[in-house]
Amino acid sequence: MKSEPFESVVKLEEQIASQTAAGREAIQVWRNVWRKMPAKRRAEKAFELTAEVREIMRAGIRSRNPDASDKEIQRLYVNQLLAAHGTSLEQIRQKQKEELFR
Repeated sequence: MKSEPFESVVKLEEQIASQTAAGREAIQVWRNVWRKMPAKRRAEKAFELTAEVREIMRAGIRSRNPDASDKEIQRLYVNQLLAAHGTSLEQIRQKQKEELFR
């Protein structure tokens, strides 16, 4: 199941890429490569890309917070992921407290 934020990013990328002949050709080449790829390799590639994105996100957080500890980088990383889904660690903790006292 695809998430809504992912779908909107894909649509935006395709919209931008489709504005030029080279972009349209690149989209077509990518789709053909992906279709011909065995399912096992597509899954492996998805995991590889996910790991790369995580490292890029952490590197960005580290560059903006050079004095942060690894634990703080992880907290900021998780908050960034949660923010993409409209929540935060603090909001989750607050909901947990509310449920605890019901």
